[in-house]
Amino acid sequence: MKKVILKTALITFGITLILAISLFGIVSFCAPAAMMSFFESLGLENIGGDYAYQEYQNTQSLSYLAHAFELAADNGSNAIAEERFEELYGETGSERREQFGAFCEERNTEPIANGIPKYDYRAYLCGRAAVVKYRLALTDDDKTEVCVFALSETDAEVTEDSPMIALAVEAIDAPDAEFCSLLLEKIRGESKFDVRSEHYRNVVKFLEEAIHE
Repeated sequence: MKKVILKTALITFGITLILAISLFGIVSFCAPAAMMSFFESLGLENIGGDYAYQEYQNTQSLSYLAHAFELAADNGSNAIAEERFEELYGETGSERREQFGAFCEERNTEPIANGIPKYDYRAYLCGRAAVVKYRLALTDDDKTEVCVFALSETDAEVTEDSPMIALAVEAIDAPDAEFCSLLLEKIRGESKFDVRSEHYRNVVKFLEEAIHE
């Protein structure tokens, strides 16, 4: 009798397990956005980012692709983050690049709650991307490309959320005096910047200090 009960219990457990796995697979396939929220609530942001990317593939919504990039960048998955950013950013002159610009402009016009100051979403994303690219840069050419990218996405009136500043902070914190020297050289060689800007003067000052420490 005990053997029959045990056998029945094991069969029931097995069926329940199979159903649970099947349900998990169905939800993962049909509702990746729900799975994204679930795993993020557990603190498993890398997995949440994968589901955000899957939701983007299903819907082509750039908000999910941007979120997938941010989560990968936050959690040190730099190679994955760069791949997702390049897909989001697109090539020069491409339709995707135009879509990226429009997407960022739309985010900029969203109402800001709880007194949080408005920031430039494109600058924010590109700043994060510049940091990711810097972490992955291996050659001198790679490092030069990172500087060029960050400066190209920084407005003439340098602001605190500029990609140039995000990159400078990362290099100073590293600390990486050699890269700081390269970045400072590129900044000084760029004529578009308002050298009277407080943020411009500060980033130059802090880079100089990092180089000579």
